[in-house]
Parts: sequence; structure tokens; C-alpha cells
Amino acid sequence: MISVIIPTYNGLEMSRKSLPTWFSQTLPKDEYEIIVVDNRSTDDTRQYVESLLPEHKNLVYLYEPKSGATNARHAGARKAKGEYLVFADNDGLFNPECLASIIEVYQANKDCAAVACRIDIVWDGEEPKWIKPYKYLLGQLNYGDDIRYDNYNRFYLNGGLMSVRKDVFERLGGFNPDLIGPYLIGDGDLGFVNKLHAEHALIGWAPNARMQHMQLVTKHGSKRGIALHCYNNGIADSYAKYRTQGFRMNGVMWQFLFVQLGVVVKQSIIMLLHLHDLDRYFALKQHQGNVRFFGLLLKPALRREIRKEDVYND
Repeated sequence: MISVIIPTYNGLEMSRKSLPTWFSQTLPKDEYEIIVVDNRSTDDTRQYVESLLPEHKNLVYLYEPKSGATNARHAGARKAKGEYLVFADNDGLFNPECLASIIEVYQANKDCAAVACRIDIVWDGEEPKWIKPYKYLLGQLNYGDDIRYDNYNRFYLNGGLMSVRKDVFERLGGFNPDLIGPYLIGDGDLGFVNKLHAEHALIGWAPNARMQHMQLVTKHGSKRGIALHCYNNGIADSYAKYRTQGFRMNGVMWQFLFVQLGVVVKQSIIMLLHLHDLDRYFALKQHQGNVRFFGLLLKPALRREIRKEDVYND
């Protein structure tokens, strides 16, 4: 059994396009389940998913009141019956061979702990000419056309479409914190990848498990949208460093903070002379995100959440 876990927040229109691709898998229906985790949606997501339940016996609706993709994914993982977990975003189209291809990678090497999958960006309009070097920030992932394995930390997994053995996922404590209310505080699925890398887990590559990641040119393809990704990456980067220091503001962390502050000031001045330099602009946004994390540490409630080492078993 393989379990597909799909967190969604007010994603009704995307779900109408995405869910049917999971119903069209080549794998027999009794060999996989689809768990839609409704993360406090205020649209008609619940009504839509529940309307599909009579026709699709392997579909499960689950409500998760705690905000954030990490909480939604964890709720789905606890509910899952499968030996293998597949985490997928609700804004993608998935090929019919997706699940069968993931299982093939696991079965070809019994030591495989997780599987990375191909992710391509699909726009709702003409792709901006400037965005190509930054598409990886939107989840684009491609390690070639052949099944491969790696335990030298060269493969990354993206939460848009990734798989992991359930026993490995539970042993490593799942994803790290990400969202608490309106605040991004952690590194979420990237943190889980770092846990895999820390023990040199064998990660497989499934070239024939594919996601077409549907993106809006006016939102995701805007300079503002890419800047937000960089800013959030800065927060995640600072969280990861804080975690390695045992969640303590020691000398290493103070030095890191002062360096980031210095870079922000310097880059802000340079940007006055290079207003159209995108690389500098996006780098500045990441450093600003680095600094923002330390501001979040000043909030006692958030600080308690940030310091949780294992939010899966909390």
C-alpha cells in the first residue's frame, strides 16, 4: 500500500484539476489511498472532496485545525495505512504512472529510504524571460531520465512531489516546523531532507514520477513572488543554524546575526546603485529573511514552537 498525502488550504480550484490525475493512476485502486488534508480552508474544499467519496473508495478526507503544511502533512502521515508515503501539493498535475514508478524505485533497491521525483513548472501564460535561473525556487527538479540512487547528499526532495518510507519518516520525526499562525518559523520539508542527509540515507530518483507544477505568472512568476521565496529561504536558513546550535543564542548565533545585519546594510546601499540587478535584489531578500528569524525569537509563544525538536510526536 502507498499513501498519497495532499495538504490544501483554500485550494478548491486547483484541487478540481489536480485530484482527477490521482484517480487515473495505473496502480490498482486497492493498492493506494489518497488523503486530502484540509488545513482550515474557508472555501468549499470539504464539500467538493466529500462529494467524491462515494465514487472513489480510496479517497479520504481529513481536517487539520493547526495551520501550516507541516501539521497537515503530519496529520495525513498518522492516518496513512501505506508502507510508503507520498507527499504532494494540490497545485500539480501528476502522470498516470507516477505511483507505480515510485514503487519501482523502492523495489529495485531494498535499502532505498526515500524517492525524489521530477517536477516541471507549467505556467498559465507566457513564461517570463528573466525567471529561468530562479525556477528551482518554485520546485523545479530534474536529475535525468534514468533511475538512480545516491547516499552522498546530492539528491534533494521537494514537497511538491516526494516519497519516503513511513518507518523512516516516523523514526526521523517527520518534517521540521514551518508555519505557526501567520508566521513562517522553520525549514519544514527541507529540514526533513537535511535529516536524511545527516545519516546518508539512500535516496532514489524516479524520473517517470512526474508533477506538472501549475504556477500563475502574475503571482509566482513575478519578481515579488520570487523575492518572497528568497526571504522565506532566509528564515529557514537561520532556523536550521539555530537548530544545529541546540536552539541556543550562543556566540556562533550572535556572530551569524551580526554578519547578516552587516550584509543587509551593505547590500541595501549597493542596491541604490544597481536597482535592476535581480541577483543582488534576491540575495538581499534572503539576508533580510535571515534577520527576520531573530525577530521571531523575541516572541515567547513562537520561541517555544521554534525550539520543538520533534513536532511529529509532539
